[in-house]
Amino acid sequence: MPVSIQDVADHANVSISTVSRVLNRRNIVNEATRKRVESAIKELGYRPNVFARGLMLRRSHILGLVLPDLHGEFYSEIIRGANARARELGYRLMISSVAADDDGSELMATVADQALVDGVAVMVSEVDARTKATLSDVKLPLVVLDGEVKGVRHDSVVIDQRMGVAALLKHLIDNCGAQRLVFVGGQPTNVDTIERLAAFQEAAAEGGVSIESSDVFHLDYRYDTAFDLGQKKVREWARRRVSVFAANDEMAAGIIDAAIDAGLSLPGELPVVGFDDTRIAAMTRPRLTTVHVPMSSMGASAVELLCQRLEDPTRPATKITLQSELIVRESCGVHANPS
Repeated sequence: MPVSIQDVADHANVSISTVSRVLNRRNIVNEATRKRVESAIKELGYRPNVFARGLMLRRSHILGLVLPDLHGEFYSEIIRGANARARELGYRLMISSVAADDDGSELMATVADQALVDGVAVMVSEVDARTKATLSDVKLPLVVLDGEVKGVRHDSVVIDQRMGVAALLKHLIDNCGAQRLVFVGGQPTNVDTIERLAAFQEAAAEGGVSIESSDVFHLDYRYDTAFDLGQKKVREWARRRVSVFAANDEMAAGIIDAAIDAGLSLPGELPVVGFDDTRIAAMTRPRLTTVHVPMSSMGASAVELLCQRLEDPTRPATKITLQSELIVRESCGVHANPS
């Protein structure tokens, strides 16, 4: 039979409440008693029931992380950073995703109503009225990743995407001689697409390059759809001497492979750049010029904000802005970084 808290109390010759106080690290237990209880716990191999303990403390020491998807390195790196930091701070991570056709209300209601977690970090791909209403109902500590939801109380972790896009476009125009540009992003209502397209248009204008509406394409951030688009467009793009900015590395890889299949020389006939600096950026041939996004740090920072909010529920809302960084490789025509 599993060892109970009563077994520990009997072995240490103390009450159950004393064992409980030691488990919860309360300072009112004197050192000699604490050491005796800790010794009994170790000798008997006692493992506390975390759910019963959570009910008593009104803390589960579990944090929730809700992402738009669990596929791909972008999300796995966020999870890795969040999980590592949670463990360092004495928490466990519960991870889920929100389907594309779900506004998240059912999941968020379940998390909030069942008190399974102490706080939740959420990345939303689109912010609409339903999303705002859902998040407004969350009474737990809340962190929004990669965006902000006006009218909802939350802390946030965002990426300075504009700086990264501006650096990338400046490099393309000033160092690679780009005179025509194509943008390939996600859906027009997607949070990242809105931010990256606005930064792309602004940086292009500053560099003296005009963008035609016909040169803006909205896909879904996946390799396959970008490859399909590339099969239809790469020869035309090469004839027009354009440079292609894909709003993530996966789509950039799809366009590169379509261009290679079409017999084009890259980057000579078609420079292509991406965004995020996932592992795929170093696997394409030519290797991909891109913008590094600190994905792991995003997850870790979200966990830190949740823990800070749990310690001080009344503190002002906090926004952490993480910096992006231009990584120059061969796909743009000018190679500078050895990485």
